[in-house]
Amino acid sequence: MAPAPSLVEEKRALRRAMSDRRAALLPEERAERSRAASRHLTELPELAAARAVAGFLALANRAEIDPGQALAEVGRRGGTVVYPRVTSGQPRLRFHWVSGPDDLRPGAYGILEPQEACPEVAPQDLDVILLPGLAFDPAGRRLGYGGGYYDEVGGLVRREGRALLVGVGYDFQLVDRCPGGDEDVTIDRVVTDARVVRCPRESAP
Repeated sequence: MAPAPSLVEEKRALRRAMSDRRAALLPEERAERSRAASRHLTELPELAAARAVAGFLALANRAEIDPGQALAEVGRRGGTVVYPRVTSGQPRLRFHWVSGPDDLRPGAYGILEPQEACPEVAPQDLDVILLPGLAFDPAGRRLGYGGGYYDEVGGLVRREGRALLVGVGYDFQLVDRCPGGDEDVTIDRVVTDARVVRCPRESAP
């Protein structure tokens, strides 16, 4: 069932507001906030114990927060770090291990992603999945970019996997209530440059 027009407009307005606010960040502020968020991520017990973690490559043109330092720490201690690749199958988001920058190519949206030949790890075998987004709330609702890719993966993990779903963003992206519909999968943690929020698993949109 298609979401109500009011929900669509509410999501659109919040995406616009958060995109504008991120775009106003100076590069050095973005870098400082990213380092702080990575410190909070590294201190997460679930991340410290994880053997396989799905990260994401922060997009500078979207001024996304960058979890790269935390992911590098996972790799240094011997954990496996994988990155998303967009496909036409189900789920449309697949995760692959890369050995370095040469394994990355522009994908369907011009975003760098692993080549298809890179080793794949199924979402069901991941311990932690880091999710980018435009807004989050303490109940675990997440506002993404509208494609539904992470909601598909999140739904699969809820049914068949064990991964902890962790939203990562700037602290101003944590709002009192994030608009969500029945198709939007809630997450378990929100990590920002200022704090870690533990979300109740039973939360419903």
